[in-house]
Amino acid sequence: IDGDGGTLVAGLYEMHGHLGQNSALLNIAAGVTSVRDMGNNNDVLSELNENIQSGRLAGPRIIRSGFIEGKSPFSSNNGTLVSSEEEALEAVRKYGGGEFHQIKIYNSMKGEWVPAMVAEARRLGLKVAGHVPAFSNADQMIAAGYDEMTHINQVMLGWVLDEGEDTRTLLRLTALKRLPSLEISDPKVQATINAMAEHETAIDPTLAIHEALLRSRNGQLRAGVVDYIDHMPVGVQRSAKTAWADISSPEDDAAYWQAFDKIIETVTAMHEVGILLVPGTDMGGSFVYHRELELYQQVGMTAPEILAWASHGMAEYVGQSDELGSIAPGKLADFFLVPGDPTADLKAIKTISMVVKDGTVYFPSEIYPSFGIEPFAAAPTLTE
Repeated sequence: IDGDGGTLVAGLYEMHGHLGQNSALLNIAAGVTSVRDMGNNNDVLSELNENIQSGRLAGPRIIRSGFIEGKSPFSSNNGTLVSSEEEALEAVRKYGGGEFHQIKIYNSMKGEWVPAMVAEARRLGLKVAGHVPAFSNADQMIAAGYDEMTHINQVMLGWVLDEGEDTRTLLRLTALKRLPSLEISDPKVQATINAMAEHETAIDPTLAIHEALLRSRNGQLRAGVVDYIDHMPVGVQRSAKTAWADISSPEDDAAYWQAFDKIIETVTAMHEVGILLVPGTDMGGSFVYHRELELYQQVGMTAPEILAWASHGMAEYVGQSDELGSIAPGKLADFFLVPGDPTADLKAIKTISMVVKDGTVYFPSEIYPSFGIEPFAAAPTLTE
């Protein structure tokens, strides 16, 4: 295979997925060869994983999270729903057989049940990640033993919500317009950041989805899509010009826009004190994952640092670096080819000519037309 002066990059890890058949294939075409699924219909994901491992379907390696949610009028219905602490502990045990990497706790869980759930997960060798349960805050979950906080808004809401406000509702999104008044130097902000650093609690910020929420406006293309949207089907192009939030006044417009600046400032502060950041999208990965990585340049990371972190760094984080995360003799063949040099310009990862996952070769130019997507690069020349 003639690389023609391009660059081989180790396969990337999308650390916040909710996989289906289509997103599985689109992630492969985008150089994402491993996905941590953060909560799904367990039976559906098991079948998808079996089909990928058997070669019947194309898709990434899947790292599974056991989703646990409390029963309430606002419950998410994936994973396992529980209505008592004993049921919550039994749900943790259900996920402890070795197939799951971690448990993920969701909004309607009772915060007072979490310490016991964490202890049981530790006993079973499971990591713990999740949202902040309603009527709790990030400080309490850090103290309870979370290994990783899910979504930066889940951490920051604790600094702007009043006691008794319910984050099981859309308030967990709309309250973000309160963020511009925050000061990173505020003692309550510093207390949370310092606690995360002390407890070595990681954060999965999902920057791209927050950018989409806070900076999409009707009739305008947001920054996150401009590099690829012209290749997409017309329906996707149209939806990319739709606001996600109710921007009903100039004041709301300014508040939402500035809220994303405050998010970047917060994640930068976390990065500077050594808190581990975890790259994930909660938007299907693929093209959005490329934007997710790009946004970390605003946090102070360089393109080479981002590429190493999103491949080898995440392989280390999930305990797979002996086989994955870099291109070396004896490791599994997960990598992709780009015509340019992404260490000089990270945008080069958005133009991929070939992907190899577990030794199987894929050409995105042959995949994208089936989705109505115009390819970004031709397949490389085969010399044999």
